[in-house]
Amino acid sequence: MKSIFNKIKYYFEKQKLFNRVTLEQSNFAILDTETTGLRVSKGDKVISVASIKISEFKIREDVILDELVNPQIKIPEQSTMIHNIKDEDVKDKPTLIEIEDKILKFIKKSVLVGHNIDFDIKFLKNNAKNTNLANRMKVIQPIDTIHLTAGLFPDLKNYELTSLCEHFNIKADDQVRHSALGDCWLTARLFLFLLNKAKDLGITNITGLIKLCDRGLNLHHIIKNAKNIH
Repeated sequence: MKSIFNKIKYYFEKQKLFNRVTLEQSNFAILDTETTGLRVSKGDKVISVASIKISEFKIREDVILDELVNPQIKIPEQSTMIHNIKDEDVKDKPTLIEIEDKILKFIKKSVLVGHNIDFDIKFLKNNAKNTNLANRMKVIQPIDTIHLTAGLFPDLKNYELTSLCEHFNIKADDQVRHSALGDCWLTARLFLFLLNKAKDLGITNITGLIKLCDRGLNLHHIIKNAKNIH
């Protein structure tokens, strides 16, 4: 019962914070993971975690998290073909639980942002069960750039990350696609573009961004296809 009341208290405190703090005052942590496969329920594991900070409408190039993770299982060849991470790359790396404090410290006091961020959250919750990291992922209020883009631009035919960067003329050719850090950079640039668009529409706080995300999430084609967009 106590844990339920704590969650309710945390929810209301978070809503007050989201209403009070302006976008300019907000810190954002863009997060992405690479995994052994797409099905966390079938035992797939995180093999790479990256995060980039945005504050005061600027990407913090000096503050970056980029970690390879030992999944303690073999990486399938078909997955390596996508992200180019091999068994030998991660065999001597720490496990996810061994770096949970580093991840938590990096995202502390930040709004978590990602492209199809639910995918990453589910993997972190599952792979780090019964840890502070998993508990944080259970209560976190993320911003999904798929939903945010759809809320601002509901008539686009494609919400895949590379396509969005091309559509909005966002620089992407200097990053490795389907690497955690490379995708973080692209998502950070996309999010910064979306932040400015939201500001132009009079959005002043996180609550406003969440409402835009809810609008995007309710679009039929986003509900149908979001899980397959990356």
